[in-house]
Amino acid sequence: MRKTTTACLLALTLTAASALGGPAGYVTNFSGAFGVIDLTSGVFTPIGPGMTNSPDGLGGAPGGPFYTVDSVTGHTLRITPGGVVTDIGDTGTGSNNGPNGVSVIGSLTSGALYALDFSNRLFSIDSGNGTLALLGTLPLPQQEDAYVGNMTTSFNGNATHLFYSLEISEGPNTTGPTLFEIDPLTLQMTSLGLTNLTSRIIGSGFIGDTLYAFTEFGDIVTINTATGVAAGVGHYESGSSADAPGPPFTGIFGVVATPEPSAAWLSAGGLIVMAWRRFRRR
Repeated sequence: MRKTTTACLLALTLTAASALGGPAGYVTNFSGAFGVIDLTSGVFTPIGPGMTNSPDGLGGAPGGPFYTVDSVTGHTLRITPGGVVTDIGDTGTGSNNGPNGVSVIGSLTSGALYALDFSNRLFSIDSGNGTLALLGTLPLPQQEDAYVGNMTTSFNGNATHLFYSLEISEGPNTTGPTLFEIDPLTLQMTSLGLTNLTSRIIGSGFIGDTLYAFTEFGDIVTINTATGVAAGVGHYESGSSADAPGPPFTGIFGVVATPEPSAAWLSAGGLIVMAWRRFRRR
């Protein structure tokens, strides 16, 4: 689908009722724009100039700052809630291609940052200088060597575990929609199939104990992490649909936990929707 891969990321917050009608959050989309999206209406409001290249995901502590990896340079970027983007260092992995490029990044709600590469190696990310530290290799299904339109992923976590979704729609590595729960301390993991989806998941994250996900065709759903069943709760404009499939240039990729309620923001609490995975042009 597109040449430069993207991780549309979402750091969800709940804004003042006068500003937005429902739960909302900070987000970067497929095109690298940063802003706020209303989870009920799907309305996106941009903040700042966004990023030059598409991001590989989003992570960080509640309320920010947020972090991502540039899909072209492999550098770690810090993003403030006001949309200011700063390059804090080089991961040393290059662009997001296999076998050693960063595939997707995310975080726990504590703000602890993690990256998964195309070889299914899990790394921690230093939020001070952007460097990676290898934690180990996970027994996950083999990924494609690049996001070429048939693979989507998402990655983020709650307080203790990371949640990674993967779907490869065609080719020798075909994998049905699957959710993996990963303990980043022990590297133990479990998996379950996802059902009741109308299209592929491109971003996901938690509000409280509920996992929300965003699909390629613009559905906003909740995921039961015990059964894998999805339930629709809203819709947003992703730029792609079943009738007109293509790169979801405004699709949601990832999200970070929100702060406590304040005069400026009412909290949705604990949400991290992470990164959809990117496409290259077919």
